[in-house]
Amino acid sequence: MIGGAGLLLLLAIAALFGGAPLALVDRRLGYAATFLGSVLLVIAALAALDAGPFTALSWTGVVGEPEALHLDALSGFFALAAGLVWGATSSYSLAYDTGPGRSLAVAYALTLGAIAVLFSTSDWLLFLAAWETMTLAAYWMILEAVGRPLRIFSAAFVFLAFGEASTILVALAIAGLYDGTGSFAMTSPIAGPMVSVVFVAALVGFGLKMGVAPFHMSEWLPIAHSSAPSNASAVLSSTLTLAGVYGLFRVVALLPDGPSWWGALLLTIGAISALLGALFAAVSEHAKGLPAYSTIENNGLILVALGISLIARSDGLPALAAFALFAAFFQALAHAVTKAALFLFAGDVERSVHTLDLSRTRGGTKAADPVASGAGVLAALSLAAAPPLAGFVSEWMILEALFQSFRFPQAWLQFTGLLAGAVVALAAGLVLVAMVKFVGFAALYRPVRPPNAERPRGLRAPIAGLTVLVAALGVLSPWILTALAPTVSAFEGARTAAPVGSLLAIPSGWSILSGSPSGFFGIISPPALLLAFAIGSLPALAYFALGRRGAERRVPAWSGGRAAPPPSETYTSFGYSTGLRLMLSGFLGTREVRRASSPGVSAEIATPLSYDVDLEVLDVFKSFYDALVRLVLWAAEGTKRAIMPGRIGRYLTYILLTVLVVIVYVAAAFPGP
Repeated sequence: MIGGAGLLLLLAIAALFGGAPLALVDRRLGYAATFLGSVLLVIAALAALDAGPFTALSWTGVVGEPEALHLDALSGFFALAAGLVWGATSSYSLAYDTGPGRSLAVAYALTLGAIAVLFSTSDWLLFLAAWETMTLAAYWMILEAVGRPLRIFSAAFVFLAFGEASTILVALAIAGLYDGTGSFAMTSPIAGPMVSVVFVAALVGFGLKMGVAPFHMSEWLPIAHSSAPSNASAVLSSTLTLAGVYGLFRVVALLPDGPSWWGALLLTIGAISALLGALFAAVSEHAKGLPAYSTIENNGLILVALGISLIARSDGLPALAAFALFAAFFQALAHAVTKAALFLFAGDVERSVHTLDLSRTRGGTKAADPVASGAGVLAALSLAAAPPLAGFVSEWMILEALFQSFRFPQAWLQFTGLLAGAVVALAAGLVLVAMVKFVGFAALYRPVRPPNAERPRGLRAPIAGLTVLVAALGVLSPWILTALAPTVSAFEGARTAAPVGSLLAIPSGWSILSGSPSGFFGIISPPALLLAFAIGSLPALAYFALGRRGAERRVPAWSGGRAAPPPSETYTSFGYSTGLRLMLSGFLGTREVRRASSPGVSAEIATPLSYDVDLEVLDVFKSFYDALVRLVLWAAEGTKRAIMPGRIGRYLTYILLTVLVVIVYVAAAFPGP
């Protein structure tokens, strides 16, 4: 008999998939259905975290093994994060998706339904089917973007190519799990010689979907996610990459305690991803490309925390392993909610000023909707680790875990942890640069708004709701971590307590502790920080309130005695990042590109006054992958000419050899009586 929580899960999945046919009637019905499904999924996930695992529906699969739709503490956590994001994006889509077609709403509903099944299945075969459905539906979402068709198709095709590569490697990892367990059940632990093969295949397969380096391969994730419609971009960067995180965590939870190099590999890949994502975000000029690069950085931080946990577990440091796991899960939740808010805000930018170029927006959303603009500022501050927001708490926990790498017994692991800590700290500084640029040029700059631009309606509430949640996650983080204890326990396979306690006069449970029971390494209290900030700001607020006498007088800004420059000559986002491009030109591959300012003048003979000089930044992996592509194409062309020369005699030889091989195989594999 289906219980109440199981019924909620079934209704949630039905509503999410039901949004597709309803969208064919009216897109608003489709988005309303996905909103309802998201709410039901959140309630079902909370039930799994609070009351324990439950099964909604069970049956016998195509290979004769039992299959089910159920949620446990691990899958319930990811379903909760996804449901929170989808509720906001579905509400946002009601006002955002106003195009003539209904295809975007259909693809959106199919994507959400596939991810919901992926989180709730108990069988690896159904997981793989949902994984592929998610990839194809997301590809369809990207194709529904409005803009240059060739660029959109190219971005969608690249997304599909890497998505299919991810599916192949995930299938390889699942095959390894089946070889070691003899079952496709997602609860069967594996042992034996295949564990390292499964770990590497899962890391590469799910890492491709997460977009971490070097699997982001020439920036495919930022290009694809920034080209999609804004509601689709929020789903792709917040929950589709979250599906990759879930898959990796689910596989690792089934593996035995492995060698230290597992954690070191995750730590290295995560640190490099964090640095590259932060660096390219700092030099991006695209209002959706910048947060897309930030996704690479945030997913890298998740790998860093998981890597620290695996190393600590293999070296007999359970307190550090648990603390790093709490950091990883909190980072996943904080990133999903915050990044969704930032992408939805980018859609508000696009609707307000009809451009996503940060050098041309200059605060247009401030003129259009101050509430959405303020919410975007708050989301960016969280990603910049401003206290006491959610991004600050997760980044503090990850750095605290890295600082404790001196506890590792091996010197090379201590050095790896030390180097990764320095790289993550550098990435944090670069993210601050990126978010200051995003905030400054997308929300706080002098408003410049096209004269006939419409004011977007219905977009502010979902963005504001997500950013309120971001603030609440940060301030209430000790209690959030306590609520995550069942999730960490499910991953560890043993009861694990949240790293919370008290400090001096701060009440018990208000502080987050790092270290071990015998001696804490660090401590922080986000609720106390909020109170300190509030009390400290009271004198300034009182002075401001009491000191306002008479009418306000506004005067033009001082420009050195000269007339204020027009908007076209003011400081731009491109100029803000130019110094970074030039200083790190060797690393970024910065090069000058001369573009003629008029059709009659070629760049080669142009004078300095007749051409525009632009700076182009290349991915540090681009040269390697370009050379690899050329090598593969050369080999393919040579192979084609060798085996397909257009001669009928050679084709007949191929056929005869194929028949001979089949006869030999059948005779050897199926001998007669």
